[in-house]
Amino acid sequence: MKSFKEFLKVPQTKIGLVFALIVPLLFVVVWMTGYHQATERVDQLQVALVNEDGTQGTEVQKQIETLAPFHVNVLDSAKEAEQQMNAGNYAMVIVIPEGFADQIGGGTDASLSFYINQGNADVAKSIVEHAATGMTAQMGQGILESKVQVTLNNDSINSEDLSAAIGQAMAKMNEGPVKAEINKTNSVSDFATSMLPMILGFITYIASMTMNIQFNITSNIMKRNHSKWEIFWGRQMLLLCIVVIVPLIVDTVALQFTDVASSFGALYLYHVLVSLACICFTQMSFALFGNAGPLFNVAMVPLQLMTAGNIIPAEMLAPFYRYIGNFLPASNGVQGFMRLIYSGEAVGGYMVHLLLISIITWGITLLRVGMQKAGHGQMTMTPPASAQAQAQAQAQAQAQAQH
Repeated sequence: MKSFKEFLKVPQTKIGLVFALIVPLLFVVVWMTGYHQATERVDQLQVALVNEDGTQGTEVQKQIETLAPFHVNVLDSAKEAEQQMNAGNYAMVIVIPEGFADQIGGGTDASLSFYINQGNADVAKSIVEHAATGMTAQMGQGILESKVQVTLNNDSINSEDLSAAIGQAMAKMNEGPVKAEINKTNSVSDFATSMLPMILGFITYIASMTMNIQFNITSNIMKRNHSKWEIFWGRQMLLLCIVVIVPLIVDTVALQFTDVASSFGALYLYHVLVSLACICFTQMSFALFGNAGPLFNVAMVPLQLMTAGNIIPAEMLAPFYRYIGNFLPASNGVQGFMRLIYSGEAVGGYMVHLLLISIITWGITLLRVGMQKAGHGQMTMTPPASAQAQAQAQAQAQAQAQH
């Protein structure tokens, strides 16, 4: 019982208890509010529609815009639409092929082309694919109803009964006059490849967070013999070496197991920026919050996992959380790596975000160190418990010697 009480007196025990409570609570609050009714926000997804059938396909175009549960943007070129989709602007591209209306009018089956980028969020891919089959089924049922109404006497059968009968017949046949030709672009053959965006984008943040905890302890140990600026600049030089070397090793090893759409140089350069942003961001927390720095860094974990966009698109999150990911390093990292790994598209926007995060957070750290009092031993955190215990033991020994 005595050891139990002594255990609770140690500051690190109290910090551990705070982590044990706060971390799961943060996940509960952030994820339960952020993902709340997310699947009901499919109307926030953007899809592109290309009409290659000219004026004859205008009526079909209007039907798709009415039936689609998404926001439909009409583009002129299928190539342009696919490029925009690969860049992450659209969840799906719908193409009305040339001669579609003539095929339907002539009584033959016709197909609508749907292009789905496999580099999108898992939930988005599932939703748009399900919607594609649903839209074609509804269009097919409408065409059959029109043909039957022309053949039959309009007064001989109720329109609701007719619609129900046709729907049941189509369900049994599992097909109608309009078919969905689903094309999955940027597919990867190895499931392990789909894990790379999380490994390179998010685990880099976890590694940086853990590393800066240890480096902060080292800084406190060094404060006895070095000034705050000596410690700061020495630490920055070490971090800069890590930013350059670690991504090179990790990317080289990762590419031994799989192939990606982008070049090694593009992947490495982007990983350097992700590492830089993660290191600067996690370092800033110690400068601002001292001993609470690790708790702040951990608090950012559920936010970054949720806004990374690999599970569910940010557009489907609760409005409060949709744009937070733009200001967080791991969120930008995962989204950028998804583009590079799946389609090899440019990630200039994410690179700008990462550079801004790095510059701003490093600048805050620099200002915070400059605001501290001059002299030896002024660092961002109080001495570790081991140093405090040694100082107390020395004071007690001196007191006993005097007596």
